[in-house]
Amino acid sequence: MAAKTRRRKRESFVAVFPLLLLVSLLVPLAGCKAAKVAQEAVEPTPEPAKPPVNPLTGEEVASWDLVTRRPLAVKVENDPKARPQSGIVDADIVFEELVEGGVTRFICVFLSKDSQAIGPTRSARPSDIDIIYFLNPLLICSGGSSAVISMVQASGLSYITEDATHFWRERSRRAPHNLYTSTALLRQYLAESGDAFNRLPEAGLYFADEEERKTQSGTGETQTEEEGESGEEPPESVMVSEASTVNIAYKATICAASYQYDASSRSYLHFIQGAPHTDATTGRQVAPRNVIVQYVTVTDSGLRDTTGAFVPESRVTGSGKCLVFTGGKVYHATWRKDNRNSPTVFVDENGNPVPLNAGQTWIHLINEEIAVTYQ
Repeated sequence: MAAKTRRRKRESFVAVFPLLLLVSLLVPLAGCKAAKVAQEAVEPTPEPAKPPVNPLTGEEVASWDLVTRRPLAVKVENDPKARPQSGIVDADIVFEELVEGGVTRFICVFLSKDSQAIGPTRSARPSDIDIIYFLNPLLICSGGSSAVISMVQASGLSYITEDATHFWRERSRRAPHNLYTSTALLRQYLAESGDAFNRLPEAGLYFADEEERKTQSGTGETQTEEEGESGEEPPESVMVSEASTVNIAYKATICAASYQYDASSRSYLHFIQGAPHTDATTGRQVAPRNVIVQYVTVTDSGLRDTTGAFVPESRVTGSGKCLVFTGGKVYHATWRKDNRNSPTVFVDENGNPVPLNAGQTWIHLINEEIAVTYQ
């Protein structure tokens, strides 16, 4: 009887053993799975990738392709017969340089934005090479003297002059103030040429948010001489003051430039000869976020135009003083450009880069003979 009982117990154990074994295996697995779920729950969610930023404007863009393509540097006329011009409002940077007779012309640099019409486009000058060389752009012009074109070719800059495919003449205007192009046609030219440019340009410009600007300037207001609210010593003050209007009295009064700061858009409304500087295509007023007056040495290039007037050349390498207008303030600063390959940097007297607002920057290249006033 006892043997029969023991046999039944063994048979019961044999029948139950597989179930016990299965449970013993599943319990640790369930514990591992629960631990894994708990671990996943506490792991931080990775931050989304930051969108690319245009180094020429400090603005975010939709794609890296928009900021690694070759910049376009278009020569645009500033004669009264050329106004209103087209496309300037879409440029990332605008350089205003002196040409013959004290008149000015623009170099409009396009990178992330496109423009359906740019012009009137005019000829190149010797200064253009050193001004834009650091960007390695495509220089767009209506030609130039044989001496200037030879200089451009010797520099290695890519360039295009007027042709029947990538430019057009506007019939509603008289020559030579009627030559136009567009970013689409210029990009088409680069594609046809097999251009393989793929690089993020270095601008030399420093774009900062509001808190960084306050720190950089010591607020420029009440805490430049006393301790801040935190009890800490404020940064060493820099030469910065309020400035809502700017006047640049070019010798050729037809090019007299002025700005009125608009706090609502944090931009500087541009006027020429007292009239709003508007875009012919969109009707928008030119309104850069930053205006830089860069004092340079202007010399005789040794070339003459068709009237016999000397062709000036602006020396943009080296260093000098400048006025930087941004956010309704003016910084008394200095500029430095080591060579034509390097960008120009703008720093305050402490050696810190002047903080700019994101957006278009307008750079006036002038000499000491041109009066600049602001208030």
